[in-house]
Amino acid sequence: MNKSGKTWLRMGISLGLLLLLLFFFVDLKQAWRAIAGARWEFLLLLLAAFTLDRGLMSYKWRLLLVSQGYAAGHGEALKAYYLAAFAGSFLPSTLGADAVRVSLFSRPGRPSQAVAASIFLERALGFVAAALAAVIGLVLLAGITTGLPATFFYWSFGLLGAACLAVALSFSAWAGRLHAHADRRWREKSRLLAWLLDFVAAYHQYRSRRGVLLWFLLLSFIEQGAPVIFNWLAAQALHLDLTLLQSAAVTPVVFFLARLPVSFSSFGVLEGLYVAFFSLVGIGSTPAFLIGFLINLGSMASALPAVPMYLRGGMGRAKPEPDPPLDPAP
Repeated sequence: MNKSGKTWLRMGISLGLLLLLLFFFVDLKQAWRAIAGARWEFLLLLLAAFTLDRGLMSYKWRLLLVSQGYAAGHGEALKAYYLAAFAGSFLPSTLGADAVRVSLFSRPGRPSQAVAASIFLERALGFVAAALAAVIGLVLLAGITTGLPATFFYWSFGLLGAACLAVALSFSAWAGRLHAHADRRWREKSRLLAWLLDFVAAYHQYRSRRGVLLWFLLLSFIEQGAPVIFNWLAAQALHLDLTLLQSAAVTPVVFFLARLPVSFSSFGVLEGLYVAFFSLVGIGSTPAFLIGFLINLGSMASALPAVPMYLRGGMGRAKPEPDPPLDPAP
């Protein structure tokens, strides 16, 4: 199945899951009353929180590039982040958001292999941070509710251990020697192989930037708290009694599971996970669905500042900014 077909399939899965939830788990009258009485000041705070989170994500990504000596302006990185989020949320593109970022941010002096390596490392360390947050969330959840299956703990600890091991092995000296051996044998066989070898080389250079990686990992873990705030703000907007502790116990687990790319922008999957897990802390299916749906809508709405950027230049590569002075690595 081609990429366009996969996109339509995910949209169909999202629509089917949403309809299933609406028919069997949501009280439409109760949902309408909650929406009609929503407090707009908290919705505005929710959008502001999404915006701050995008700024933090952009800062972290730029940190990786600058640590390797590639000039990258704050505004340029943030623009690429917004345009990629906009493409992933609204455009029928066959490229993923990360591929859009590579296309937008690559230019002479900043090769696509290096940009792709920074994004891959961003995702890898982000997965480690998310798995750690999910484990902590499960511990909190176990203290709030009873009957939580031990399987959740086994899977979370297993995935956390596997993610840490995979990242450690990718930076090992053994991986470096393997790349050097492959480089000599395969570089001239095809342009794709040459690109992949340059990508691996760019990725492996981060091995010498342990301070940057630890700082990035710490920021990524702190960032896992952003969805906790999102959910609390959404609950306040809908007049729901959700505490920050309850949100901290459930949200990391839900967002970790919602990473599975089986639906369009997690619509249907996120709401279903909210209905399942928020019930463990006493939140009914209708309010849980509304919180999840509002978070999905908020994520899409927070990408709308990219509209004027898109109208001015489309998804073409932006004109590079003057190279800013490089920040010293932590």
